[in-house]
Amino acid sequence: MAEGVERYLSKGDYKGALRSALGIDNPIKRLVALTEILTAFPRDEVLANMLDTLESISATPERALAYSLLGRALYTLDRDRDAEAYFEKAIELANSIDSPRIRGEALAGIARNLVLSDRYKDALRLFREAVELLQASRGLSSAATSSLIRIARLIEKSADEIPNQIAIEFYELARDVYTSIFFKLQAKHLEDKIELIRDVLKRGKAAVEELLEKGEVELAIEMMRFLPLESRAISMLELAYWLFLHEQPRLGRRVFDDAFEIIFVGKFRPTDVELERIARRFLRIGFLEEPLIIAGVVRDDKKASELLGEIALSYARWGDKAKARSIAEGIRDESVKNRVLKALEGEEDVGHEQGLPLTGGGEERGAVPEDD
Repeated sequence: MAEGVERYLSKGDYKGALRSALGIDNPIKRLVALTEILTAFPRDEVLANMLDTLESISATPERALAYSLLGRALYTLDRDRDAEAYFEKAIELANSIDSPRIRGEALAGIARNLVLSDRYKDALRLFREAVELLQASRGLSSAATSSLIRIARLIEKSADEIPNQIAIEFYELARDVYTSIFFKLQAKHLEDKIELIRDVLKRGKAAVEELLEKGEVELAIEMMRFLPLESRAISMLELAYWLFLHEQPRLGRRVFDDAFEIIFVGKFRPTDVELERIARRFLRIGFLEEPLIIAGVVRDDKKASELLGEIALSYARWGDKAKARSIAEGIRDESVKNRVLKALEGEEDVGHEQGLPLTGGGEERGAVPEDD
């Protein structure tokens, strides 16, 4: 995606992003940028510009890819029937290409857009077809080998983004391609990753914790997506806590936000007891914003109120009396609210009155690590 478009999207500037996208000369790159805009801002105006761009494309491979981009965009708008029709057009057009190499590349591009539309099985089938075409034409052209390398990387990249065990089949396909063209290091890397995924699928959280103990933080984050849905969100919150504790706040925030995306949109969510426990662990190391967010998804009013009370008193200890009072005023349980407000009026011993642990002694919140 064009840098200008990405910058506007990060600021939530829809008009700026659209203006920047429409200034892209290459029609395929323009379509990709418009697809990203449509994902963030589902507007008919964006779709209309995509259709206009499609009409300007005449070459068959590019037009096939463009159809698949339209299909991906329509899935974003929950227009599944229209999306499927565009993907069918894309595949039909790609299969009309005479050159096996170019046909294979076009099918791989369509497969990539199927992955981004969460149609993993259809994408895998199409990637396999593309690989077979290119393997068959390798003896005829060195360009086919170059295409195979690009497609293997595309398959691997797709596997990295798939949040369930079908990713293994993508990794296996990419590994087989690397093996066939004697890219031994890449093939070995994927074989190791496949074994690790199988271990995580078998042992769950324990396998991820072992990676953390070895200092393989990025790999632990990557493997989180293979944990059972029932435990994934709380495991990610625990990992976020570990990262904050070990002074990796940027990674910690990323994992924390991903965990809450699962909580908000997934069918499974942690229990109130699990949420309370991790919120209090954050409080003990002096992080207050995260427990406040966690308290917002605790379902039991009494438990949520007690937790908010502790957070309010923690803000007061850190000298933010206005924030503390604002949180206290929002507590739903009246008895807890009155007790916390009374404690806030005493100010000097707000922590001791509630029996709360005093948080760290550093100048910055979270400066003092916890033993565990």
